[in-house]
Order: sequence, then structure tokens, then C-alpha cells
Amino acid sequence: MASTSPVTAKPGRPRDPGADERILRAVVDELAETGIAGFRINSVAARAKVAKRTLYSRWPERDDLILAGLSTLSGQLHPPRTGSLDEDMRLLYDAIAETLDSPRWLIAARCTFELPDHPELYAPFQRDCVDQPLAVIEDALFDAQKRGELRPGVDRSVAAETFAASIANFSTHIARARGVSAPGVRDRFLDQFLHGLGSGAG
Repeated sequence: MASTSPVTAKPGRPRDPGADERILRAVVDELAETGIAGFRINSVAARAKVAKRTLYSRWPERDDLILAGLSTLSGQLHPPRTGSLDEDMRLLYDAIAETLDSPRWLIAARCTFELPDHPELYAPFQRDCVDQPLAVIEDALFDAQKRGELRPGVDRSVAAETFAASIANFSTHIARARGVSAPGVRDRFLDQFLHGLGSGAG
């Protein structure tokens, strides 16, 4: 599986402390312009103003470099653990909506159309950008279930998928053209979503 982290530097000339940031920024710019299919190492080196050997000393393979760039486009979710399902889901909603509203996420979204043609890239992207956020949402629902806040029989996996997919739908250009936005519908959506999950206790 490809690594998204630079390899350890060997003894020799001191590493340029700003090179990694410039390279990753150049990777994102290259992906935005050409996508995965047109991605070129030479172009990234030129954009970052570094030698190709500098790239290869950090990310030996093309796929390593692409994954490193993609990993900068998606925010990692963290379990809120507030002790309240209502508060946990509101915090997760805002975090997901903020990520999806970022112009940088549009680059990742574009690349997702190409990723199925690149299985070596698709698996780690799926893990980091899809499975990880869903696992955090499921974790919040699991904690709520232990506290008795969920009605019996709730499928946490389906609930997590519904939650994330709804926010993504509210964040599309089509939704915005209809006057809908994720922040604008947050309270109404959460009231209905949480009502459907609730045990009615308390």
C-alpha cells in the first residue's frame, strides 16, 4: 500500500525545510489542472521549483506523491465525545460541512471520478477520506446507544451513511442553485434526523 508520508532523509545536504510544503501545494495544483490521468512528476517539480531527485527522495513513487497531495484535501474527523448525541452530531455536521465547502475539496471530488481506474490509489483514499469519517460518526452513535439515546434496532452503519450523504447533498452546486446550503438546513435536518434515531427516553 502506498505511503502518504515522506521517507526519512539520508545523511548529506540539509533538507530544504519549505520543500515539502511547496511540493504538496504543487501536487494539489497539478491535480486541479490535470487530474490523476494527466499528473506528471516533471510538472510538479517545476511548480515546486525543486529537482526531481528532491521529489523522489521524499516520495519514491508517483502514487505516493498523489496520495500525499490528496491527503491534504480532506479533513480528519475526531470523535467529539460531549456526552450528548445532539451535541456530538451538531459538531460533526459542522466539521463535515466546513470540509465540503472548501474549494480544495472540489479537487478531491474531481479525482474521485478517476480513482476507480486506479485501484492502488482508490483503496487508501477510500480508507482515509470515506471510511475514517464514517467510523467517527458510527462511534458517536455507538456511544449514544450505550447511553440509551437511540431507539432499539437502529442500524448505526446506515445512519452514519445517511448523515454524511445528506450533508454532501446539501453541499452540491445543484443544491446551492436551488437556494439550499448545508449551514442553512442544519437545524431542520438535525431535528428530523435525531428524532428518527431517538429512543424517546428522558
